[in-house]
Amino acid sequence: MLTYDTSRSTQPDLSAEAAVSLGRILTRSVRSHPSHERAALASALDDGLMPDEVDRILAGRRVAEAFPIRRGESPEAYASRAVSEMFVAYLQ
Repeated sequence: MLTYDTSRSTQPDLSAEAAVSLGRILTRSVRSHPSHERAALASALDDGLMPDEVDRILAGRRVAEAFPIRRGESPEAYASRAVSEMFVAYLQ
């Protein structure tokens, strides 16, 4: 039986390079939902996507534009769903 560690760090440990890339991506973000986009981007990098892979997946779009935020969705729930959708897009 497989088991998964579902605990998440609330403070992702980003390298300097990843933090710079994250900042570059966030400059294109939707300003009305920065916490959602910041959570999704940090989670994507924490889950193993590289900054250049995230850039290719987004293809110039904002995170919330590529993966719309659902009404009432918390930043954590959005991050989980958006990263899942990023991985699907990456594999296609």
